[in-house]
Amino acid sequence: MQRILFTALCLAMFLCAAPIAAQKGRTHLVRSGDSVAKVADYYGVSQDDLRAENGLSPGQNLKVGEEIRIPSRTRGGGRAHVVKPGDTLAAIAKTHGVPVARLAAANKMATQSPLQPGRTLVIPSADEGADAAGRPKKIDTLVKSGEVVRGGVRHTVQPGQNLWIIARAYNVAKERIIAANKMGQERPLTAGEKILIPGARQVVPVRVKGYTIQPIHFVRISNGKRATLRLMKANGQINPASRRELSRLSSPTGTKKNLRLLHPRLLHMIQRVAERWPGQQLELVSGYRPSQTGTESYHTLGQALDFRVSGVPNRELYEFCTQLQDTGCGYYPNSVFIHMDVRDRPAVWTDWSGPGEKAMYTPPATEPAQAGEPVL
Repeated sequence: MQRILFTALCLAMFLCAAPIAAQKGRTHLVRSGDSVAKVADYYGVSQDDLRAENGLSPGQNLKVGEEIRIPSRTRGGGRAHVVKPGDTLAAIAKTHGVPVARLAAANKMATQSPLQPGRTLVIPSADEGADAAGRPKKIDTLVKSGEVVRGGVRHTVQPGQNLWIIARAYNVAKERIIAANKMGQERPLTAGEKILIPGARQVVPVRVKGYTIQPIHFVRISNGKRATLRLMKANGQINPASRRELSRLSSPTGTKKNLRLLHPRLLHMIQRVAERWPGQQLELVSGYRPSQTGTESYHTLGQALDFRVSGVPNRELYEFCTQLQDTGCGYYPNSVFIHMDVRDRPAVWTDWSGPGEKAMYTPPATEPAQAGEPVL
């Protein structure tokens, strides 16, 4: 008898904690007051998955009386617990070996919130991305998750990634990814899903859920001065203090008065470079240059930067630069840097001259220029 009771208890615990992926075919009858967010939270699924399952566009509301399908996958793809009468958050947390605060945070509720029988709670795993208090962890690195295949890179989607984030990292238009994967239209991605990045030649780091913008290490080659700067705030806006400091660092020694700040879009481009090679030092040759000859250039406008990335071949850096939108990119095989500037139309060139020599361009040069400093 004891063996039968023990077996029954184990079976009951397994069914309550099993991933919802095993519970297929569930539906929900929409009642007054229901919303996508409310229904998704009740069943422990993501709003994006719920919308995708029912063909709902962003912002589209539920209609009272309609029956909607509930996705089989839990939010985050982990375990789940269906609340029974008499359950408490503390008891469920103890059963599954997670802190109460983390369990509450994973289900968007307070630790003292009453539980509604039938509700599905998501059980966070130890590496869910939250600390013991349930606060999201800060993730300092980007993640490589893919393999080079014929026609591009087969990328495995990570939590928090969407088409925009992935396309941005690979410098590929979203429309090309949609077409290559026969999606028909843009839709939410599911963690673990594999998508083809057409034309990509190598796996690159991509932002994941919880990623925080990291500071970038700069050094001025001519004088060895260094600075570690966080160019962007958490909301993606430029940090004014870092912009000024980088403008000073990349300018000639002694430039204090009438310092022209680097163009905002140039800072965004630098951020893209830093995310492509996370943790690598950016070595500066020249940024803003005060005009001396009366010839106005992208450097004198604060729209250009000559630089290199520690440990990265200049050719590889140049090729990445050419993929950025409306950018001027110069490659100098006999020098130590590449040129990157902000302009209205893209332009690329190769200058075979060495330091101090007259420019020796090869196609596709788009305009005459001084060595290392294309003019307007």
